[in-house]
Amino acid sequence: MIKEAADFEEAKLKKERGTTVKDILESNLKRYKDIESIVVISMDKNGVIDTGYSWEGSTKALGMLVVAQSQIVDYMED
Repeated sequence: MIKEAADFEEAKLKKERGTTVKDILESNLKRYKDIESIVVISMDKNGVIDTGYSWEGSTKALGMLVVAQSQIVDYMED
């Protein structure tokens, strides 16, 4: 029963957002050998935000966040 509820929730999110958290994570996991740096920001159902990044340097992580912000703004304008 829980599996069916999870599948329904995934389908609902995919319809509303065009993708799901699982889709994004799986897509990046497939390419993990080619990824040099990563920044992950997540928010759980209680609104708790968690951040993780590869330890190549916090400056690079901040730069990646600036690029992500710009890409999201560009997407919103389209």
